[in-house]
Amino acid sequence: MRIVIADDNKLEIQILKRILKNESDISIVGEASDGNNALQLILKFNPDAAFLDISMPGLTGIDVAQELKKRNVAVVFITAHHDYALDAFELGSVDYILKPITPERVTKTLGRLRRYKRAQYIEEKINLNIKGKIVPVNINKIIFIEKLPGIKQIKITTDEDSLIVNGTLAGFMEKLEHYGFARSHKSFIINTNKIEHLLPWGDKSYLAKMAGSSQEVLVSRKYASRVKELMS
Repeated sequence: MRIVIADDNKLEIQILKRILKNESDISIVGEASDGNNALQLILKFNPDAAFLDISMPGLTGIDVAQELKKRNVAVVFITAHHDYALDAFELGSVDYILKPITPERVTKTLGRLRRYKRAQYIEEKINLNIKGKIVPVNINKIIFIEKLPGIKQIKITTDEDSLIVNGTLAGFMEKLEHYGFARSHKSFIINTNKIEHLLPWGDKSYLAKMAGSSQEVLVSRKYASRVKELMS
């Protein structure tokens, strides 16, 4: 997720940056010390989310959020006061963090942000070239993707069908990594949103039972930690 942070307290910004930089899927694309600059950065970089202090010079965090109503930017408010909670949630904010900021509280917020962004992706589609035809497929319906042995083709198993397409696992991983997909094995990409449970399979490897498929997918030792991280 690409994030802009805004707070007129430099120490609070440093604390938040230190916490966010420990997250492998977070990229800070801008920081501001006032509301006007925060809004300019958000309009410029179009981030996935913005962490906004409510009391800032110029535009307040509430003012900035009102300007973003028609944009697909998740808002998290940061404040030392309880008084703005109702206004914040009426604006559709994902979370409301009271100062002082702690790693534990930010971790909880990031979990909410990831679920929020993932839910937005449910109806997004990927275009597949199947026998010379471009076919849009709902990303949320993809269960796993498998490299077929001996040929340069990929099998995509969905809730409804199995599709054979040209391509590489690396190419599909690049397109789908922000939608909860992860490499689970040298021959598989797995939709972690579809995992029902993991069955231990020796030497820290697993078999993944997938919703919508009778086939279990191998999760090798090399990729198991990333798969479990996305599951949680």
